[in-house]
Amino acid sequence: MERTGILFDFDGTLSPLHARREHARIRGDVEALLKMLAEKYVLAVVSSKDCVFLLERAPGFHSYVCVNGLEILTDKYLLIDSSVRNKDVLKAVEEVLLEARKLRNVDIEEKKSLLGILLGLSIDWRGHGSPPEGLGEVLGTAAAQGLYVVSYKYNPFADIYVTRADKGEGVRALKLLLELDNVVYIGDGENDIPAFKIADVAVLVRHESNQGFEADVDYEVRFEELGKWLASHVLSGSVI
Repeated sequence: MERTGILFDFDGTLSPLHARREHARIRGDVEALLKMLAEKYVLAVVSSKDCVFLLERAPGFHSYVCVNGLEILTDKYLLIDSSVRNKDVLKAVEEVLLEARKLRNVDIEEKKSLLGILLGLSIDWRGHGSPPEGLGEVLGTAAAQGLYVVSYKYNPFADIYVTRADKGEGVRALKLLLELDNVVYIGDGENDIPAFKIADVAVLVRHESNQGFEADVDYEVRFEELGKWLASHVLSGSVI
């Protein structure tokens, strides 16, 4: 029997993109569908959020690809990127975190492993307006110290990681670990593109902040209609 994984991004897919961290939640109608899907498929979240956050805000999933793939949690394994052995990199990300905390009108989200190791941080100006003054300097310092920096055209935040973080590699690793025959990946933004390319079926969630974003996908669905789409296309088995 074939094993199929249904993999979801979190921000902008399961939770509204512009919800601040403390308000981020899976919509009720989608949450109800997920419980039914979990009986038929392997469900996973693939996110730039860390596992501590996802286990609290997205419980009930079979697996988690956290911090863009730097940590992966399944029912059998906890995998963490080998960069955590590099003391210089870990020191650098701690120093950049201190600099980022000096910025005004932002929320700083620390991305820690389940073992408490800082894997990265997000500089988030959702709810604060435009990018903060001094952001370029912090990102430049991070890049100069060998950290992996990601800025986005459509997302109101920037990410810094201890090493290159790629959702596509995270999806590839999870597919092998769980011996999945097929993967449906559902996401909404630029850092989902590598995962779209790995997936057998790619689904783009549209919302007010990504109207100009283009990606090579099999389906597009409005954020507000995701629950209905999951029922009519995934629960029914028509996309698999």
